[in-house]
Amino acid sequence: MSTGGGSAWAGVRRVLLTLSGVVVAGAVILVAVVLWQLHDLTTVPPAPDASALARAADTRAARDRAVAFADEQTGLVRAAAPWAEALDSSVADLCEARAASGSFGSKPVWSGVMCRRTTVLYAAFDGEIEPRLAELDRALAGVGWKPRSGGRDLVRELHYQHSPGGDASAEQTAEALARPNSVAVDHTRGAGQNSVTLTVAVADGKGLPRIRGSWDDSSTLRGPDAKPYADGESERVVYQDWRRVDAEALQAKTYADHRYLLAIGVTQLYAAGCPGATCNGSAPSW
Repeated sequence: MSTGGGSAWAGVRRVLLTLSGVVVAGAVILVAVVLWQLHDLTTVPPAPDASALARAADTRAARDRAVAFADEQTGLVRAAAPWAEALDSSVADLCEARAASGSFGSKPVWSGVMCRRTTVLYAAFDGEIEPRLAELDRALAGVGWKPRSGGRDLVRELHYQHSPGGDASAEQTAEALARPNSVAVDHTRGAGQNSVTLTVAVADGKGLPRIRGSWDDSSTLRGPDAKPYADGESERVVYQDWRRVDAEALQAKTYADHRYLLAIGVTQLYAAGCPGATCNGSAPSW
């Protein structure tokens, strides 16, 4: 009886050991699969060749046209403001691509390479703000610029900034009227032409007018040569042209003698592509 019991127990042990081995092997396989999936989900795929797009002949030609267009349009608006003293200018011209996950659990994908150029002219002025803005509105309309998405022009934006809203108290009305005369309006050439934006912005008494695409007012960049992006695992960038203003010096110079600081900014997307890689699920463009 004891021998038979021992044999039975040995058999049970063998079964348990076999099952344990299967469980351990299964756990190892499961961990390996999970680790592989995590690696696959977090590994950034090969990047598009931003330098190739930046150097391409078509890109260089498009960039030359963008430079000429920005100079022309800035000059037309500037001509409508002879009362403003030009002080400084900046340019941010770069080709950039980024890799990012669209949602939790999805693999990183590269955006296409986008080449954008933003130029800004800064000028100081004084005088009655509404007539000044009205002159700029007429000049912009005269050369085909419209407030984005049917929005307010500069004069209407000024009125909006000083509007206390419905059922305002006397105190709220006084507060609204006392707000700074700071305005900013994006303009486009019309429907389907959103790759080009002209922004006119005015700061009243302090600060730098904000132009989208410009890094002049960035508090994170130190020094005129500092740049916001650099090549890395999930980013590729080529700087075509880069010149920031000294924001503190510009403000000091402006507000020592003038009340208002005007900014005329032109932002253009002049080239896009995906050379040598898959971007947003699409095959390489060339």
